[in-house]
Amino acid sequence: MTYRVLIVGMNPFDSGKTELSVLLVRALTQAGHSVEYFKPVSGHNYWLQHEHTRRCLEQGMLLSRDAARVREEFKPRTNALLSNPIHTLYVPARTSKPLKAPANTLALAGWSSVLVMQRFSRPMSGKVDSTMLVAERLVEEEDVILTYEDLGRLSHDTSVIEVDSLESVQTYEKEHFETTVKESFREVEKQADAVIIEGFNDSAWPFDQLDSVDSVLVTGPGHVYAYDPEKFRRASFMMNRGDLPIREVTFSRVVDLLRPKRLLRLRPGTDLEESNLRELDLILHTGKND
Repeated sequence: MTYRVLIVGMNPFDSGKTELSVLLVRALTQAGHSVEYFKPVSGHNYWLQHEHTRRCLEQGMLLSRDAARVREEFKPRTNALLSNPIHTLYVPARTSKPLKAPANTLALAGWSSVLVMQRFSRPMSGKVDSTMLVAERLVEEEDVILTYEDLGRLSHDTSVIEVDSLESVQTYEKEHFETTVKESFREVEKQADAVIIEGFNDSAWPFDQLDSVDSVLVTGPGHVYAYDPEKFRRASFMMNRGDLPIREVTFSRVVDLLRPKRLLRLRPGTDLEESNLRELDLILHTGKND
């Protein structure tokens, strides 16, 4: 069985999940384990992370910056799109006056972050099948700064579904999110002794059909807390409300229900040692440590 490590962020942004993922990849690889990385859902801004956008355009592939960063640390066996099955591109609007967003619910986050593309990828007959939700009208009418040429470079080799509102995106997500993530995760998990699952922002549990993990690490700058994985899962589902997906439950909602088992303090620029893995109860029964 593959050992599952879930990494959760304390804060909505800048918790250090990706940096911890990098450190764990290095430490587990050095300890003799085969490792894979899984980022179920992510997004980036075309302008604010344009260096990464440029790499996506060069490769013709819309991918998480975090996933690309972690995958540079090892030799992944799985396709990058399955490692990061759902990714969204947010694009600034072209404005005629300051702060004016398009009259469209895809601009719910404001004028500088309009949802223009969202990729869903899953395994299919030994290959990867990708579907791209695209706000084509916003691009065609130059309501956003993404060019039609760049749109084509990022959506080639995918099935394209035109969307015109946040509601249409949410309808597709509701029908396809869990299946897309579950099937991709199953494929990734086949390839390694350990899989590192990096959550989105400060979501406590990444997807409904993740039935269990072997380790939960909650991180913030300079700190890593280890929690009992089954108690953490139960607390996350207990705090879920209505028919919202489990990924809507934030760590702040469950923090008062749980007590961490371990605390590891990190210093910038230092790697994790095998002793640190033991401190965090990361004991895998495969690899050269047997």
